[in-house]
Amino acid sequence: MTTSAMATRSSEHSYDVAIVGGGIMGTASAYYLAKAGVSVGLFEKGRVGGEQSSRNWGAVRQQQRDPAELPLMIESVRLWAGLEEELGTGLDWNQQGHLALVYDKKTGAEFEKWIPVGREHGLDTRMLTAKEVHDLMPHYRDSDCRGGLFTSSDGCAEPEKVAVAFARAASAKGAEIFELTSVSSIETQNVSACALWTEHGRIKANTIVVTTGAWTSRLLKPLGTRHPSLWIRGNVARTNVLPIEIRKLLVWGKCAYRQRSDGRVNIAAARIAFHDLMTDSFVYGTKFLPVAKDHWGSFRLSVGGHAVRSLIGEFDDFTTHRTLDPRPEWKVLQEAGKLFAKEYPEAGPITFERAWGGFIDYMPDELPVVGEVPGYGGLFMAAGFSGHGFGMGPVIGRVMADLVQGKPVGHDLRPFSPKRFSKGFRSREPEHA
Repeated sequence: MTTSAMATRSSEHSYDVAIVGGGIMGTASAYYLAKAGVSVGLFEKGRVGGEQSSRNWGAVRQQQRDPAELPLMIESVRLWAGLEEELGTGLDWNQQGHLALVYDKKTGAEFEKWIPVGREHGLDTRMLTAKEVHDLMPHYRDSDCRGGLFTSSDGCAEPEKVAVAFARAASAKGAEIFELTSVSSIETQNVSACALWTEHGRIKANTIVVTTGAWTSRLLKPLGTRHPSLWIRGNVARTNVLPIEIRKLLVWGKCAYRQRSDGRVNIAAARIAFHDLMTDSFVYGTKFLPVAKDHWGSFRLSVGGHAVRSLIGEFDDFTTHRTLDPRPEWKVLQEAGKLFAKEYPEAGPITFERAWGGFIDYMPDELPVVGEVPGYGGLFMAAGFSGHGFGMGPVIGRVMADLVQGKPVGHDLRPFSPKRFSKGFRSREPEHA
């Protein structure tokens, strides 16, 4: 997005709704609010879509979702199907399915258990035989495969395009988008949110929506609000153009991959993610013991520069890192590339043209936090999507727009309530109150 299309400085303004965070959740919320005629200002410390919203795998997945999320995700898929036309731009949207491969009986049995959940919600999820997997992907050559779990109505899109498209469409409908404008604090009066303090001035607002991803806990901490998330680092690499067609689906197996419209393939280590030890690791770490047990062997702990920066409080200043751009883990990506090459020998020589990391806002129960912040009127949040957020972006934007306007959202949001983490909650007026 060009700076001519996006404001980069703010002055004293007043909005019906001020949104903090320019990822897919924030920009989608801005779009649906502006579409409804609501006065909106969105404030992003870096560039729109600069962090995890553009660094994920691009999955728009209903398959294997928590049952609480499924109704939202099913609506989101319906929204995705018309999103390119609505936003007036290409998003590389493809609805050719999501496939999780099976290599052993245990995994197959676990996948089978989820099928009734999908069917209860009207999904077309089914188990494929090994032959059906190879028929679906004719270049796939892994003899270890025993089958797969497949949902043909799932899809994928290009993450680098979506948040920017929502922001442009929101701007065209009257929303004001401010890049390079960090929010240092949220001002409250009589325990109601009333303004933002940005690096360029104070912004009045009747309602404030926080969609700040990995930064959420740091922004809300001065309000006494708990958001017990940890930063989990994912890694992705992109290949050269490959002379094979893998369909436009996302595959999860020994490695995870998605072929782009230009023929390049994004490859990730399917079952490996990193947690860089920080101060929050010791504050909230015990809350994550159940999920760590469920994913034992998937999470790897890392001690390095991020730990030091956290200890000295560098991440508490939102201007020090306009865009979180962690170093990719080349070793695990190279291993993933080797696995892919074995599965697709007809692809020929594979080289990585680029690689990147991204921080995921991960919650102890792996469910998002969507709703009004406990103890503060007019303050809402949509965060903690635990690596599952990209596909939910459109529906969360629509839900947040209705929620802040006091309209029925059409979904049960109780499983995602911020109140579930508010035990021991103590509100206090921040510095600028």
